[in-house]
Amino acid sequence: MKEIIPNYLWVTKFTDIDNDKLYQTALRVENDLCSKLPKVPGRNDYGCFTSYYHEHYNLFQFNCPELHKLYSKMVASFAEVMEDKQYYIRCWVNLFDKNKNIDWHTHWRPEEETYHGFYCVNTEGEYSSYTDYEIPGQEDIYRVMSKDGLCVFGRSKGDRHRSSEWLNDNKYRVTIAFDVIPIKTLRNEFDKFIPLARLPF
Repeated sequence: MKEIIPNYLWVTKFTDIDNDKLYQTALRVENDLCSKLPKVPGRNDYGCFTSYYHEHYNLFQFNCPELHKLYSKMVASFAEVMEDKQYYIRCWVNLFDKNKNIDWHTHWRPEEETYHGFYCVNTEGEYSSYTDYEIPGQEDIYRVMSKDGLCVFGRSKGDRHRSSEWLNDNKYRVTIAFDVIPIKTLRNEFDKFIPLARLPF
């Protein structure tokens, strides 16, 4: 993985994943979740239905060969930079329609020693999209330009991040987001039910 912020944020590119198939899977997942979960009550600051309910499912539980391939590549890449290998992964899909995005937010508390990131499925078009990061100790906002096939991986050590507003027509902006959570943190979180997949190393 390429380090873009020292000991904090990395990127890599997966070139042999069929993002068209992943896009179709994302649509099927959205339909499936919409048929099983209640409508979002009131305002949705997450930007879409599948993001609002991100704690209610794990995308890797859905049957799709390209998802399995993505999982395998993520596991191999993340192992290059993580110190402790006892982790699980929680994964969901973001489908942003035109003029939608998710604003500044965090994931886990710094002391929980988690990681987070996203994979770009459909993020390009006439208008560019990107993700901004505010990193502790960094004065400037760091912008990661979206490119299909790009995987961004970083620590959850107090950063905030947001996606740009999606300005393109016809198709969703689709990213696959994830948290990588140490087992020792999960042992303190048994009051929550979070579908997980163990990283096999």
